[in-house]
Order: sequence, then structure tokens, then C-alpha cells
Amino acid sequence: MSFKKITVFIGIVLVLLGGIFGFRHFKTTKTSAKTNLTFQDIKKKDFLHKQQAVLYASHTTELLQEGKGSGQAIFIDEDGNARRLRLDGVESGSTYYHKKKLYIEDANQIFLIGKNTNKQKMPSELRGIKSGYLPATDQFYSLYNTGFSTKYDYKTSIRFGNSKEKRFHVSQVPSFISGVGELTDRLVVLTQNLINDHFSLQEVFLREKEAKVIKLTELPLKHPSNLDIISPIMADKNSYYFVMTDYQSEKREDLSLIIYNRQTKETEIKPFISYRSEEQVDNGLPNNFNHSSYLYKNHFYYVNGLGEVYRYNCRDGKIRKYLNLEFESTANHKLEQVRFQNGRIHHLYSDEEGNFFIETYNLSSTKREKLQKIKMNGLIPQNDKDYFLTSIEILN
Repeated sequence: MSFKKITVFIGIVLVLLGGIFGFRHFKTTKTSAKTNLTFQDIKKKDFLHKQQAVLYASHTTELLQEGKGSGQAIFIDEDGNARRLRLDGVESGSTYYHKKKLYIEDANQIFLIGKNTNKQKMPSELRGIKSGYLPATDQFYSLYNTGFSTKYDYKTSIRFGNSKEKRFHVSQVPSFISGVGELTDRLVVLTQNLINDHFSLQEVFLREKEAKVIKLTELPLKHPSNLDIISPIMADKNSYYFVMTDYQSEKREDLSLIIYNRQTKETEIKPFISYRSEEQVDNGLPNNFNHSSYLYKNHFYYVNGLGEVYRYNCRDGKIRKYLNLEFESTANHKLEQVRFQNGRIHHLYSDEEGNFFIETYNLSSTKREKLQKIKMNGLIPQNDKDYFLTSIEILN
């Protein structure tokens, strides 16, 4: 081949390679532009109306502390397309939606989306516990495992604020909080003494820029060091309800339903579920302790990591397995979430091929009303062992 032909050939190859690189770069940039959201995007008046759900995902605290981790709020529209708002992640982070207002937590700030959209810088927090809303006081809040302190054995930080005032505050509870529930105007928390392991129920009022804590009772639980709460605290006018687990071995675990009577101040401990196989014990823990239970029409519902929904009748005390969600033993359960809302249970899961789906069951009929494939657009790193989906919120 002549020198001239070689030169022409090399030139053609370089042009083709440049074209391929340019096309891929253009395609990647275009895809990135489609999937990445800004604060200005989510501020638009009709943005939330077009979304059916929002997910929270983040790396673990260790990576976040090293500056190697990140988080994101993933919005899924009515057609199942996913887009993300990049965040400074919070381990076990979450969102909360109430009457067209969406609250999003970030390690260094909060976002409030809706009629009074704003964001506010906050002291840094990395270990989330739960986010929620108190309707009587119009307060969104987030709880954080801040850690040991010189003044208290342990302290839990709270961010809270009124959406109309557009101002959020920070306060502390001088206890280790194991579980959380809500009344209309206060939090109900299960705290644990880290010296003697005893559990106590306490109420937390978010007033005048600080948290006021009132102890209700110390629970008469045997061998408290063996117990863990694995559900939120649910409340009706008569009682508080929550689930605790007693892990005994890789093939044996017993769950109890704890019922605290608000009038008599007495505590009832009911045997709830027993696991007697390695598979049950390995997969039985809920995907999200904050959203594993629900009170609806005088029934207490609980969903475990196996997709089994149990129902307790608050009137006659009967317990039964009520329905089964989709469960794939080969799926990535770090990227699975459930949420009870509006008389339904919503379940986000993936299959062996890494495809994502949302299914919805009606709690009254037990029938599946919806199954939709989600176009996740590569937003979730499925092979990253330090990356978790930690909440799902249904918007519309």
C-alpha cells in the first residue's frame, strides 16, 4: 500500500472514530440532560402533579463521611420514566408528601416543594432515622442518629419546621431512638437505655424551636437486650402498636406485637410471627422498618421482607396471613421498598435481570390493582454493595 493510500486510510479511520466518540458523547450528554433534574425543574408549578412516586437512595454513612458517596431523589412520572435530583446523601434518608407538599432531606439542607417552595441550609447530618409530618402543627420533621455526647449518653437530632413560616429549626432528644410514630401534634418514640437496654415510650412535642420530651412508661419486656423494633409505632384512640423481633439463631426468630393501652397504661405482648428456617430468618426483616406497618379500618397490617402481609384485628385480637406480594429470591433486596398509603400497599422491586416494577394491592379486596415496569434509566448502581434504596413515597 502506498504512503498516500495509508495516509488517506488513517484519516478515514480517525474521522470515523471521532464521529463515534462525538455521537456517544452527544448521546450521553442528551441522556444525562433528560434524567438529571435541578431545583428549578422541581419548583415548576405542575411538576409534582405529573409524578406518581419519589424514591430516596444513598450510599452508606462510611462512604458519605469519606466524601465518596452521594444520594438522590428519584422521581417517577406517570409513564414510568425515572429522573433524579442529585443530593448530598443521608443513610436511611427519606421524603414525606402531604397535600401537594413534598419534603426532601439532604445531608446539609432541606427542600420543601409545593405552594411555598424553598430550600434551607442545615447543620450536617448523615445517619437518618425517619421523616414525617404533624398535621395539627403543620410541621415536617426528620430525626437523625447524631451519636454519643459529653452532656448525654446519646443524642438524637431533630430538624423541624412549619411550611408556612419557611423556617426550620434543630433540636435534640437526649436518648437513643429505636422506633418512631406520630399523633397529629406530637411524635411517639421508643427509646432504649444503652446501659441497661430497657425500652421506654416517650412523647416528643416540637415547640418554640425546641423539642419537649415527656416519658410515658418503661416497657416490661423480658430480655430487652435481645429485642429490636422493626416497625413504626402506630396509634389509634385506644392504643399504640408496634412489632419487635427476638433473634435466637440462624433458623429461629420470634416476632411479637406490642400493644400499649393509652387509657390503662398497661402493655400487652402478643406472639405474632415465628420463623423456623434459615430462608425465613435471612429474608424476614422488612425492607423499611419505618413503613412496615399500617392501621386501617380497625386492623393492624405488617409486611415482612418475604412479601408476606399479616393482619391483626384490633377488635377481636385475631392474627392471620392476609396476602403475598411479588417475591423474587434472586432479586436485589437492597433496592426493594414498600409503602402503605390510602388503603393500599405499594411495592417497588426488581427481577433477576435488573428490571424494576411497581405493584399496588388493595387492602380491602387483596387484589393487585396495578403492575407497571419502571424505566430506571441506569440511575441506580445495582452492583454497588454500599448503595441502598431507603424509601418510596406515592404522590399521585
